[in-house]
Amino acid sequence: MDVSQGLAEFYLALARLHVSAELHIFAGIGHGFGIRSSNPKPVADWPELFLEWMNGQGLLK
Repeated sequence: MDVSQGLAEFYLALARLHVSAELHIFAGIGHGFGIRSSNPKPVADWPELFLEWMNGQGLLK
């Protein structure tokens, strides 16, 4: 099983338990890309996606 498949299965398990979650799999980008100014789009936007999700969960009050 590759990493993407494992993550998809984890996401589906969370959904079955009604746990709020999002899964974004970016094509052509491996694991461990971190926060770097050299990251290509759209992966460069993942911190914003994370903050938007946290805000939607009420975690950034």
